Amino acid sequence: MSEVGEEGTQLKRVLRMRDLVAFAIMTMVPIAPMGIYGIIAMVSHGYVPTSYLIAAVAMFFTAWAYGQFAFRFPKAGSVYAYVRETLGPHVGFMAGWVILLDYILIPALVILVSALWLQAMSGVPMLVWAFAFVIGATILNILGVELTAKASMALFIFEVAVLGVFVGAAVYKIVTDPNLTFSLAPFYNPSTFNWSLVLAGASIAVLSFLGFDIMTTLAEETKEARKVVSRAVVLVIPLIAAFFVIQTYLGALIHPGYDFQDPDVAFYYIAKEAGGEWVQMLTMLGTVVAWGVGDTLAAQAGISRILFSMGRQGHLPAVFAKIHPKYKTPYVSTIIVALITAPLLYLLTLTDLSSLVNFGALTAFALLNVALAYRFLRIENKPALAIMPAIGFVVTALVWYGLNMMAKELGIAWILVGVIYLAYVTKGFKVKTRLSLPEI
Repeated sequence: MSEVGEEGTQLKRVLRMRDLVAFAIMTMVPIAPMGIYGIIAMVSHGYVPTSYLIAAVAMFFTAWAYGQFAFRFPKAGSVYAYVRETLGPHVGFMAGWVILLDYILIPALVILVSALWLQAMSGVPMLVWAFAFVIGATILNILGVELTAKASMALFIFEVAVLGVFVGAAVYKIVTDPNLTFSLAPFYNPSTFNWSLVLAGASIAVLSFLGFDIMTTLAEETKEARKVVSRAVVLVIPLIAAFFVIQTYLGALIHPGYDFQDPDVAFYYIAKEAGGEWVQMLTMLGTVVAWGVGDTLAAQAGISRILFSMGRQGHLPAVFAKIHPKYKTPYVSTIIVALITAPLLYLLTLTDLSSLVNFGALTAFALLNVALAYRFLRIENKPALAIMPAIGFVVTALVWYGLNMMAKELGIAWILVGVIYLAYVTKGFKVKTRLSLPEI
């Protein structure tokens, strides 16, 4: 199988199924809810596990759509490439533009989570920790995707171990503490349950699932990409959803409700309630390593390849498509991502970043489902299959509806900027940029 790409823009095929699954799960972070538990609890009024269940349903349908596209178009670019190949270059650009809002902000978000936890523990200012994460991730990603994949596998094993320790400690605490008991109250209590609040919680919980689509940006670096990527992207959702629901359910049993001294680090204190200071410290270490190191590596790798693909297609300046002569990585895009991330750490809060990231992701996912439904109906003449993306669109739209107004306003402003930029690049939508990548 030949490598994909135009002369001078080839990527090296080294990744396998297990690398993609570990990379995606590590990006989503098996213990991701620990970093944003307090925010979701506040918004949903304590129904964190239910919020994650709803988010998982939305992501399953979207992951299925990704798998269908990954089989047909095993290329770097993710939703940008898929929508472009189906609905044309202009709509494809807008899909890429909105997912950029997701990907560009994710590195800042995951770094901020880790930096806030370290600040709570050490007293060292958050920005000191944050910039250390930015610099380290940038260097590793320039050195090559093979190194990133190896680091991802090691981090994945460590995160699962941390989750196992917390689950064991929490179960023991619930069984031995007469004031605690297993119940379905964290999922549903008729006296306090509110669908609009839970949907709002789900709109934030979606954040924890976003890594599954990053694996599709690595298609051109994957062996047997057509088969491997399409299967891996669907496999990870049920697996990671189980991790998320179990830990949030146990957390809600140990600390019912949503009353926290500091919601940004709520799980830091839940872990102490579950198993004492040693579990608290292990949870802190796991969250910091998972978000600040592992997730930063994967998020930065994903967005740099989106920029690489858009630069190669002419939607962004050609400099974005530059490949390092030795390491064969999109080093210019990687450095640009770091330069964008640094000021965001100072300008935006954790809640702001969470909402804006999810606006970009959910809007792009809705476009993806529309594109797949169109492909089934008008291009491939398979109307029965269009039911799946139609359901995916409806569920995604419901979760999108739960986003806060600030995210919607800023997100729509971002879309308008994208439309203006596209009009400029295409001379009033008259000039088409390159539509198709070379065949595999």
